[in-house]
Amino acid sequence: MFLNQIYLRKLKLLFLLAFTLISVLSNAQKNVETEIENYLKKSYEFVSVNLDSALLYNRKADDLIHNLPKNADKISVYKNLGNIYLERGDFVNSLNYFLKASKIVENKLISEPNNQQYMTYEVELLIAVGNLELRQNNFDQTLGFYNRAKVRLEQIKNESKRLQFKLNILNNTAGVFLKKEEFNKALKYYELAQELNVKAKDEKLEASLLNNMGICYLENQEYVTSIFVLNKALEIRKKLDDQRGIAQCYNNLGKAYGLQKKYNESKYYLEEALNIGHNVGNTESVLYSLFSLKRLYQELNDYENAFKTLDEYTILNKKVYNEESVKKMAQLELNYKLDKQKAIYSENLKRQEAEKKRTKLIYYSIGSCLFLFLILAILWIYLQKTKIKNINLLKEKLQLEHKNISLEKDFLKDELEFKNREITAKIMYLFKKNELINSIAERLVELKKKALPDNKKEIQEMIVEMRLKKDDEIWTEFETYFTKVNPDFYTKLNEICPNLTPNEKKLCAFLRLKMTTKEIATITYQSTNSINVSRFRLRKKLNIKGEDINLINFLENL
Repeated sequence: MFLNQIYLRKLKLLFLLAFTLISVLSNAQKNVETEIENYLKKSYEFVSVNLDSALLYNRKADDLIHNLPKNADKISVYKNLGNIYLERGDFVNSLNYFLKASKIVENKLISEPNNQQYMTYEVELLIAVGNLELRQNNFDQTLGFYNRAKVRLEQIKNESKRLQFKLNILNNTAGVFLKKEEFNKALKYYELAQELNVKAKDEKLEASLLNNMGICYLENQEYVTSIFVLNKALEIRKKLDDQRGIAQCYNNLGKAYGLQKKYNESKYYLEEALNIGHNVGNTESVLYSLFSLKRLYQELNDYENAFKTLDEYTILNKKVYNEESVKKMAQLELNYKLDKQKAIYSENLKRQEAEKKRTKLIYYSIGSCLFLFLILAILWIYLQKTKIKNINLLKEKLQLEHKNISLEKDFLKDELEFKNREITAKIMYLFKKNELINSIAERLVELKKKALPDNKKEIQEMIVEMRLKKDDEIWTEFETYFTKVNPDFYTKLNEICPNLTPNEKKLCAFLRLKMTTKEIATITYQSTNSINVSRFRLRKKLNIKGEDINLINFLENL
């Protein structure tokens, strides 16, 4: 009896200790969750004011999420980090965190296809990756992600969420046409989004729409309307203390006043935008301010500040848009696609194994009742199923290999496109540089005419020095680099049409690089009409018949 009492006391003590331990662990987890929530709130507060501070608090949340089993917290932290890195111009880290979040979402939706919460996460991430592609001017990829988001959007039951997503997609889709310089088309999308926003009453989105509409009016040379609309956007953003948005409005107002030759007003707004961009840590805003200030200094004949601003812009631009970053992003995308395929393949195998076990159980039950005849029947069926399974597995293996090959081809295509974009960027930079040097040299020549005899020698030396800085071997360098990236292009072109002139071959190379008529006209010192005529003659020489055959696509496939 006494021993039983001691045993019961020990049992109660163990139960009490276990209960206490569980309570401590539960409270610890709740404390961690609360801490993560606080860090995320602080991050949201700094997103529009200082990206470095927002990044700091998100990183603190990231350090804690590994101790939690909840995927939702991880997705929120990864998604926020992706957006912050995007605004900082760090595209590699941005894509890395977006893919981390997407991997969690995809794995969840494989096992729970109708999970509303994770459907919402998926739409958010599709839009986010689309925005990342838009920032890099990959318009086809951008629209592809937005379209996938719209398809998934139809399955989301929350009307408020659906409306918000629709507004974001409309605004961002308009942004694609804005960057493609299809301003009237972009304006229609912005106006449609404005109509929908009457219901949502989203002030931040309203400011964004007004700002973007102001850009469209500006590009259509409706300066008065543009400045009016931009000031309305600025008023809202000042009310919300949206520093990133304020910098954006200042940049656009600076451009608007500059186009009207109101240089003092233009300089004020651009310098303010540059200061805010630096303070917030928004790389895209800083790049825009520097480029606009460079053009302004050129207009004012302030070539010292123009060169200084150009150097600063070039250094920052190379840091953001460099070849290594593009390769890393491509590799991240490839790894993500492969992991996704492996996850789907693994899940299918599990389902097949479960189905196989259920089938076996049925067969064994029937066999025990129907004796030898049914056992033989079951054996035959099992062999048939095994054969079919092996065939299916072989098919799946072949499909997977085919997909891997397709992914590799896509990667190589993307790499070629990047190199071609690099060629385009390089030659455009060299021509812009030559134009600037020529402009300075011409002004020095005029100045020499009016200068005192003692100064003419020094001015002449400056003219010679400026002209020595010109890249006179642009075409030779271009041909060398283009042939290196596209080694078989001219050979195939000669096979199709051996009587092409050097200028026509050069035009083919520009079109292969997807350069616009405007860009080609700029670097060849021709009018856009001349380029269009040349393109028409080129189609005839290449024997391209029918409007449905695109000249650029034809040259890309050589």
